[in-house]
Amino acid sequence: MNTKTISTKGLYCMNTHIRQIAILTLLMCLFVTSALAAQMSVEPVHQEAFQGDNITVNITVATEGAENVYAASYTLYFNNTLLNATSLEKGPFLSQDGNPSNIQDPPTGINNTASVIKYGECKVGAVPGITGYGVLTTITFQVIGEEGISQLNLGDLDLALLYSAPPEYVPVPTTLNNGSVEINETPKFMISGFVEYDNEDPVLDPDVTITNLNTGGVFVAETNASSNHYCISTDITHISSNDALRFNASDDLGNVTEFDHTLTQNEMDAGGFVQNITLYIPDTTPPVITNVSLVSVTKNSATITWETDEVSDSLVKYGTEPGNYTETAYNATDETYHIIDLVGLTSNMTYYYVVNSSDPSENPVQSAESNFTTFADILIEIGDVGALPGKNVTTLIMIRSAPNVGVVDIILSYNQSVVHVIGTSDSDFDLMDVAIDNPSGITRLIAYQITSSGLNGDVQIANVTLMAVGGGAESSALNISIVEFKDAGPFEIPIPAVEHNGSFTVWEATPPAVLNPTANPSSIPEDTDFYPGWGETSQLNVTVTDESGVECVSINLSSIGGLPDRPMTRITGTDTWTATVNASVGSALYNESYLAHNLTVSAVDVLGNVNMSVAIPLAVMLNGDVSENGEVTAYDSMYIRKHILGLPGFEMMNDRIGEVSGNGVVSMYDVMYLAKHVSVEPGFELLR
Repeated sequence: MNTKTISTKGLYCMNTHIRQIAILTLLMCLFVTSALAAQMSVEPVHQEAFQGDNITVNITVATEGAENVYAASYTLYFNNTLLNATSLEKGPFLSQDGNPSNIQDPPTGINNTASVIKYGECKVGAVPGITGYGVLTTITFQVIGEEGISQLNLGDLDLALLYSAPPEYVPVPTTLNNGSVEINETPKFMISGFVEYDNEDPVLDPDVTITNLNTGGVFVAETNASSNHYCISTDITHISSNDALRFNASDDLGNVTEFDHTLTQNEMDAGGFVQNITLYIPDTTPPVITNVSLVSVTKNSATITWETDEVSDSLVKYGTEPGNYTETAYNATDETYHIIDLVGLTSNMTYYYVVNSSDPSENPVQSAESNFTTFADILIEIGDVGALPGKNVTTLIMIRSAPNVGVVDIILSYNQSVVHVIGTSDSDFDLMDVAIDNPSGITRLIAYQITSSGLNGDVQIANVTLMAVGGGAESSALNISIVEFKDAGPFEIPIPAVEHNGSFTVWEATPPAVLNPTANPSSIPEDTDFYPGWGETSQLNVTVTDESGVECVSINLSSIGGLPDRPMTRITGTDTWTATVNASVGSALYNESYLAHNLTVSAVDVLGNVNMSVAIPLAVMLNGDVSENGEVTAYDSMYIRKHILGLPGFEMMNDRIGEVSGNGVVSMYDVMYLAKHVSVEPGFELLR
């Protein structure tokens, strides 16, 4: 017999001879149990599912030592009220040897209406059949019923299930193993709660919907007109852990609230959860602002607080002119206690500000204007001091513009050969400790506030007593280094500050040296006319030096009608001090003679040492009517001739006064000529 295959028309097209053999063989198998019967099974034998699940079932073949299997077919019956077959896929059993097989179509196919699946498959060509175990087909069902058991029963398709290889094509004795699917009641999931207004009044018969943002499913709550309760019942097929649920609730007035909730595994395990909902009534009333306070100010920052009667945001508007707010500081967090920090401010500047709060309904309110002034630069300073050799002086170490200081730790350094620290006292702080190390030129001061709040404004760290150990005119810098400077708050925030250093000078007791007293000219007439250009002023000069530096130089002009402490001026780039003077009427006679006036010089150095031991001599001469009888007489002319002519400052008189006749002596003729012709000419008023 020639080898042949089963046609694609299926097992229905097998020749009559084979069909008869198959029928006879099948009938014989009804009475004789073959030891070599193959197995066709539903696997798994039993499985459980919930409505909406998709399950898979394998139809398997095990030859169990029987003849090689060349073709297979079956009919599977199921309950179409519980299951709906969605796919039928060929398995690898008949093609596991690498040789192809064909699905017989018809009769293969799914008929959900008839609750049956038919399948036939045959190898192709003159090839041996298959032995062993394998999956013939895989079937997918969707569970559509709520509860029950669907049997999965196998039956033959054409009076046989398995056929041997050609040329016999005889049925292979086969044992059937059926299966079942049990559909359990799907677990319910309940979401419920109460809906009320934000004033705690109930929202009767609310509209509540929940949308599963992961699946798109929408659940509408059950409510009633006499209650504010809502309830949504679903099952676990529509909801899963980590699903995002969007709640939407409203009343019949149009008030709406919406929010999201993410499901937790605990809520899934519990079969639901309670979610109360608050519906907010539209708010048209702005907050009420109270207790606006400036709680802290530094040189470049300020902190402002206030309270509101409802939660709202925080805004401070500020600027350096009243009503002109060029800057803002904002915090969007809704709260009833508000705190805003203003930073980057200018030191020692007045700022004007208002606070503003808006509630969640965007109702704003603004306070009245207030102002504050930032501190000047925060300084830690010591001044300039001095003392005589071996003497002590006490000076302050201060904090200027202190902002809530709690601790200060500084080092004072100095030249130990010039000055020593011998003690400290009188701190404004609760506790002050000092470590003096004069051999190293270092003293460390640490001060704490421990029993009260921080210190503000001008704060005294300590009085420091210094001793002058160096020689006169020696000096040393007093330098401050800040180790730690913090506020008194719980976080001990560092405070930025600037050191302002001082100096220490050892005073010397030697007064200034005063040298070279001169008057140019050394003689001047009494000032009796209005022509000062003719010998009536003198320039007084003196040289003054001092190791510590000259503070001032003055001269006593009281004997010639001037000030007792007339200041002298230093000539730039020199040690010479100068003053230009004239003499008042009546100052010509000195001790009833015509001796020079000794004008005392007073020189003071920067340490206060004074030298008054030097005087500048200046002669003052009578002029004109010496005898004061109302006219220039021979006596007056003789006086002038004797006491004035030739003196410094009066040389210009020599060519007009004296020997007018040229006879070598001053005669009556000369005197009369002087009185008549010279004294009346401009510039010679001195002789009148």
